[in-house]
Amino acid sequence: TLNEDRVIEKVVENASMEIPDPMLESQCRNMLEDYARRLQSQGISFDQYLQFTGSTIEQLQEQMRPQAELRLRTRLVLEAVVAAEKIEPSEELVEAEIKKMSENYKMDAEQIKTIMGEVGMAQMKADMAVQEAVDFLVAEAKLV
Repeated sequence: TLNEDRVIEKVVENASMEIPDPMLESQCRNMLEDYARRLQSQGISFDQYLQFTGSTIEQLQEQMRPQAELRLRTRLVLEAVVAAEKIEPSEELVEAEIKKMSENYKMDAEQIKTIMGEVGMAQMKADMAVQEAVDFLVAEAKLV
């Protein structure tokens, strides 16, 4: 929501941190690959896009750099809030998320857990904790 965005923007703005270059470059690459996939889904190859726009991969990465840095800073700040506040999604929330996924994919919950595996489940819980951190920050901001 707009309110969430504003609160997070303020918190990230006030956080001072150095983003290591390799981390930033990796984020840029991920965003570029994501962009290429979206183009592909619209029937445009990445090479065609580069030809149409007269851009190079390096130029695109340079354009994406500020957005990549903001995404990383935001994620790192939210992960710091998760750690500081010891935020962990409850088993009920995790089970509710699995149930929602099982309904969406028309599979049973155990199948979803098997497909996701340990790494996928850990990532889902981390993402849920980050969302709880957002909720926490928004709630704290209303108190100020």
